[in-house]
Amino acid sequence: MISVISSESLSAYLISIKNPRMKRIVLLTFIVLFSLSLQAKKIALIIAVGDYPASTGWSPISSANDVPLIKSALLKQGFNEDDITVLLNSEATRAGIIAALEKLNQTIEPGDIVVIHYSGHGQQIADDNGEEIDDKDEAIVPYDAFVSPSYNYSGQNHIRDDELGKLITNFRNKLGQDGQLVLLLDSCHSGSATRGGKARGGAPTFAPEGWSASENKTKSGSDMLETAQVKPDAAPFVMFSGASANELNYEYEGVGSLSYAFNKAMTDLGSDFTYRQLYNKMAATMNVISPNQTPTIEGNPDYKVFKGEYVKQEPYFEIAALPRPDVVKIQAGKLQGVFPETSVAILPAGTTTYDASKVITKGIVKLAKFNEANIVLDKALPGSNEKEYWVFIDKKTYGDISLQVYLDASTKNSGIEAALNDFLSENKLGALVQDSLESSVIISQDQGSFQLQATNGEVTVDQTEDSRGSAAFDDLKQKLFNYAQGQYLKELQMNNPDYEFSFRLLPVSYDVVMESYGEALDANAYTDANGMFSVVPEVDHVVLEVTNESDRELYFSIIEINSKGEITPFMPNDQFSLNDNERKLAPGQTMVFKDYVFAFGPPYEKLMLKGFAAPNPINFKATVQTRGESSRGSTNPLESFLANTYTQSRGGTGTVATGKIDGYATEFIYQIVKERN
Repeated sequence: MISVISSESLSAYLISIKNPRMKRIVLLTFIVLFSLSLQAKKIALIIAVGDYPASTGWSPISSANDVPLIKSALLKQGFNEDDITVLLNSEATRAGIIAALEKLNQTIEPGDIVVIHYSGHGQQIADDNGEEIDDKDEAIVPYDAFVSPSYNYSGQNHIRDDELGKLITNFRNKLGQDGQLVLLLDSCHSGSATRGGKARGGAPTFAPEGWSASENKTKSGSDMLETAQVKPDAAPFVMFSGASANELNYEYEGVGSLSYAFNKAMTDLGSDFTYRQLYNKMAATMNVISPNQTPTIEGNPDYKVFKGEYVKQEPYFEIAALPRPDVVKIQAGKLQGVFPETSVAILPAGTTTYDASKVITKGIVKLAKFNEANIVLDKALPGSNEKEYWVFIDKKTYGDISLQVYLDASTKNSGIEAALNDFLSENKLGALVQDSLESSVIISQDQGSFQLQATNGEVTVDQTEDSRGSAAFDDLKQKLFNYAQGQYLKELQMNNPDYEFSFRLLPVSYDVVMESYGEALDANAYTDANGMFSVVPEVDHVVLEVTNESDRELYFSIIEINSKGEITPFMPNDQFSLNDNERKLAPGQTMVFKDYVFAFGPPYEKLMLKGFAAPNPINFKATVQTRGESSRGSTNPLESFLANTYTQSRGGTGTVATGKIDGYATEFIYQIVKERN
């Protein structure tokens, strides 16, 4: 730790120095040392347990795959490699985890930023101190913890929420009010049976024989946050969990869903991002990969991410390898929005913005995997040291609409397999798969009705009318397309910082007697215990707030995508037909549309508002209402792009539209509920 002398001592010392040049050197040295003492150190501990010993009774999961996702996100945010500790599998016993946490606590100083990430199983365990309303503690499951009691194991290796809460309190007290503590738990504690994809947790409550919990008592949030006595000047604390207390946490593409969402959100941070905004980005991703899974945020979500000391610049990627002088491999792929035929530019390492005058060469992405891509360059690089170059996106492609469809055993006698395979192939919408774990949707049949289910949790998102023959199949094809299009648009990333904007819904009061709207309520009045913005039909009312975060004039348009993938115009819409100039924002301007109040009705579901901003007027209302027909040949590339997603006959090299697609896209997730928890 750097020690700094008091201002009085410094003044006295400077007076004693007669040489003016020496006096300036001493003063400059003091300023440098003082500024260094104010810089927060960023320290992280990543714990990943997936290869549990068979003797524990726990199924293997893919936690080790989360480590590079979390580590790469943190390295890009200024964490040093030496300040990131990883505990993997057999290292992450109970003793190993506790020792690592205690060592971390000894290392940190007031004002530091600390991130602790856990990937592994979680489990509910019988409460041992009478503090839980449902008689259950929540616990993380170390490498040497067993799934059920035995004559020599009573849960002593589980790490309960009570114990975790005390450790968190110790960190917060030591970090002080100028520090920050961020905890990520990519696990779950629900005892529900696993359905569909691979889940973390899912085991029954760990309890002795004959034990029973109190009935009709449930908790909200993740239920992992146990408060203990903290000092008045303790550090703010934020905890992200992959699922709420009564949900399973599913894996996606062989990685934890929370880890995936965190990595993706951290590559798309906007201006002055708070942890609440980061959560909303993560929730938007989770809404795509596991629609019925609700991530949670607890603690102090309105503080700025990493105290505002996060890296925000044009997305770039470091080169991971040079297979040959004109071919580079980057540690980025579809996860980061890099698809085949994307054009890239190679610039000197350290370049903070794309500068055409500094381009060394350009290239085209030829192979894009989940988290890596191979690029063929126009010409060979001048040197063989990959650390000398950074890869910037020049012109994006946006992938293709694609579903991996699994047919449940109940469909075997329906005769749809061949026809559905032809439909998916001809329209380039995806393919049939033989393993449900490789699927994104599952189709089952109940008499004459087909059901479309999201794989993770097998939640029914849509179903055909109860009819037989071609009518039911035609209906199924349309619903499959709707779902595929909705998922595609939910995932779509456009991030030109020149047109960065944000938006949110703001609660307003409503007088049922006078049928009039009053003042704005607290911005978080409709936020539930999980951190999700939730509205109750016929009770809650909101208005739209839009902010131009850029230094350029921009236009915006917002669509709504429901759980079935169906798209409707949100702003403008039939009731609120704002013209282009009414949706134009000056640089830095925030506009609240007080005269346009939204109310809600069933069905009860989770929805995404997807907003787009561009340098030219855009209006998706007609595009959506005519299913793309009104925007065919539009001079606005964004409108043409959206119209193109309605086309059920597509190429295989990525979605394109006439003209350069230049703009910014962002999301807001909310849910319609019977009542808020």
